Amino acid sequence: MMAEIFCKKLHVAQSRVWTEGSQHQYNVVRCGRRWGKTAILGNIAVSYATSLFKETGGDRMLGGMVGIFTAEYKQQQEIFDYLEEVLQPLIKTRSRSDGRIRLKNGGKIDFWVTNNNPLAGRGREYDVVLLDESAFTKSPEMLEEIWPKSIKPTLLTRRGRAWVFSTPNGTDDKNFFYAICHDKSLGFHEHHAPTSSNPFVPADELAKEKAANDPRVFDQEFDAKFIDWSKDALLDIEKLLVDGLPVAMPTTCDMIFAVMDTALKGGSENDGTGVTYYAYEETYTEPRLTIIDYDITQIQASLLPEYMPGVYDNLERLAKLCRPRLGSQGVFMEDAAMGAILNQKAVSEGWQMQPIKSALTAKGKDERAVLASGHHYLGKCKITREAFDKTVTFKQDTSNHLIKQIAKFHLADPLAHKRADDLFDCYTYGLIIAFGNYDAL
Repeated sequence: MMAEIFCKKLHVAQSRVWTEGSQHQYNVVRCGRRWGKTAILGNIAVSYATSLFKETGGDRMLGGMVGIFTAEYKQQQEIFDYLEEVLQPLIKTRSRSDGRIRLKNGGKIDFWVTNNNPLAGRGREYDVVLLDESAFTKSPEMLEEIWPKSIKPTLLTRRGRAWVFSTPNGTDDKNFFYAICHDKSLGFHEHHAPTSSNPFVPADELAKEKAANDPRVFDQEFDAKFIDWSKDALLDIEKLLVDGLPVAMPTTCDMIFAVMDTALKGGSENDGTGVTYYAYEETYTEPRLTIIDYDITQIQASLLPEYMPGVYDNLERLAKLCRPRLGSQGVFMEDAAMGAILNQKAVSEGWQMQPIKSALTAKGKDERAVLASGHHYLGKCKITREAFDKTVTFKQDTSNHLIKQIAKFHLADPLAHKRADDLFDCYTYGLIIAFGNYDAL
């Protein structure tokens, strides 16, 4: 008796893309958020894995061979879950850690991470390859090395097909996703799939997103357009001000808290440790967040436990000024590198500290910036005169590093790894914790 499997029913726009794409060997789908790329990607994988193909060099008819490629491991989890659920009656073996699903009909599904893995797919052959979130692969490695030398050759013997999906992420001729959408010599047929083409996204909810976001963010994230982020910074400093001026230190509020980033980038022995202090109030028509202080310092990781008492002393000082009705909520700490050690030490030291949720820290810096940008655009966070005028000497530069890092942040910045952004991280974390449905993460 044959097992029955049930895939998600595709909406009209998804079906149209799949039907049109069947006429082309290489397809690229430029889609907005919540368009439903996991469903169509998963259904294509199921279709190939459950169909029968003649084995290379033999006469047996076996299930198809599917390769799924993502920039990072975390991006595989949703599609793995979907395929595991749909294909359950047909699965012979599976391994999430090894990235493979084997079916009783001989079908094979392999999962690969492409970032920092130039050998992804080498030595395999596939009937179809599916590349997800390809705008977030590393440039120029994906375009110049991994796609032409590792992934594309897997399709050669079986005349396989390729489907590439992503939301755009800036403009860069060396970015794989941008290039295959613009350089027709690479052989890809392009499909444009804005969020609005998903009939299950309510039009009024999409209208709310448009009103609540910087127009450039909406154009990229929902209309799936390529935006040149090199021209202007993502966040306008004027949104932190009222009539061009910082605000007064609040004399009452609901609570205060701090956000801290201690990441050690690139294994550097000394790196920036940033902390931003906030007052949160719900007494206004809309809740409001106010930056009341910040600090950034270059300190050896081993000395960070000695630095922490000063952070709590400053929270106590600020509590006396702002008189929070619910007191200080302590420190939200990024749970990575030295931050993970400090979160553990907080238990024995009695520090009021909580790790920032991994669902948030696991997102890329650009994705967190986009999540926070709508709240910034609506002016939900302001800065006090004290924090606005404060300067700190950091790496032989005396300036307001908080303002400097916010003002200089660009999405899709190819030089991001060289940019100081500890305080920018603290700012975006603070906005998301205060306004960004943080409890649902």
